Amino acid sequence: MHRLLGFVFVLLLAHSAAAEQVRNQQEIEAKLEALEDEISKYQEMLESTEGQKSEVEETLKRNEKGISDLINSIDHIEKALDINEDKVGDLTSQHKELLNAKSEQQYYITRQIRAAYEIGNQEYLKVLLNQEDPNETARMLNYYDYFNRARTEQINNYNKTITDIDRISLALTREIDQLNANRASLEIEKLTLAERQIQKRIALKALITQIKATGTEISNLEQDRGRLEQLLERLHISLANIPAPDSALPFGGMQGKLKLPVSGNVSQRFGKLRNQGKLKWRGVFIDAAEGDPVYAVHYGRVVFSDWLRGFGLLMIISHGEGYMSLYGHNQALYRETGDWVTAGDVIATVGDSGGQNKTGLYFEIRIAGKPSDPQKWCVAREQRAA
Repeated sequence: MHRLLGFVFVLLLAHSAAAEQVRNQQEIEAKLEALEDEISKYQEMLESTEGQKSEVEETLKRNEKGISDLINSIDHIEKALDINEDKVGDLTSQHKELLNAKSEQQYYITRQIRAAYEIGNQEYLKVLLNQEDPNETARMLNYYDYFNRARTEQINNYNKTITDIDRISLALTREIDQLNANRASLEIEKLTLAERQIQKRIALKALITQIKATGTEISNLEQDRGRLEQLLERLHISLANIPAPDSALPFGGMQGKLKLPVSGNVSQRFGKLRNQGKLKWRGVFIDAAEGDPVYAVHYGRVVFSDWLRGFGLLMIISHGEGYMSLYGHNQALYRETGDWVTAGDVIATVGDSGGQNKTGLYFEIRIAGKPSDPQKWCVAREQRAA
């Protein structure tokens, strides 16, 4: 009795702990949803308070977000194509095997029909009328019975094979149609992407000309930095009440053990003066080719994934305990706000969004909202194989 009560008590404790874990996770999800809503409202507020943007800037933003969407769409279609091609390959193999089975079954059925013809009904009657050797009669009757059962089984197998061929043929036709449709969609998306990229280059050239004509480069940089700082401050405050999962390795113990998010040369280092000594780099700029993968440096949750003036397509990942990593000027963003990532996950591709005149990644690490030298945390990533 005592053992039973103890067992029940353990079960109740386990159930209570599981229920508490579910409640905690639900609370975290609710806080993250509230954070996402707050960031969306902040974006809207920025749009209304940062002053009248030029038509060129609006065009650049629209094209860069459009390019990101198209690249994601192309990526999804290409993955669907891979699945289609695998299915077509499997179905084709099955179809070939069934046709071979059909030919083999036809051969054996033909042989049985010939054998049946040669034996004939007359021979069967002779066996029945032959009463001289009952044992021989029984053996012959068993033989005829086995022969008929084998013929029936062969015919049934043949009919099933025909049905399977019809089914596989229909599935193969549907899969080939889907494959062709996906290929057509892919070509359309690629053409649309090429047009968007042309429009973006035109808008970027116009923006650079505009900035040079008005002499607002430093002013724009200062305003862009101010917007980012406001965003990070809001994120830092909101994330303070959202704990990192227990299974996550603390970011604080990873100094010097992480890898930079892209392969390339660090052309702008942390703390280096920029733009005639007016400002300093609060992160690093890594030269890299357009389209190269951008990797998450550590486990965490995406808390911002959108276009921000001055930084283009920007992703911010929270690693818990006040640690965050920032990835700016991307060509495309592969993760959305709320997504979990692990070290080495591809989260974006290298680009030049946000008005950059060369491709590469802007990367920051923040601790409690304050910038920290990324090269003290990360070692160089090996160059990708050509």
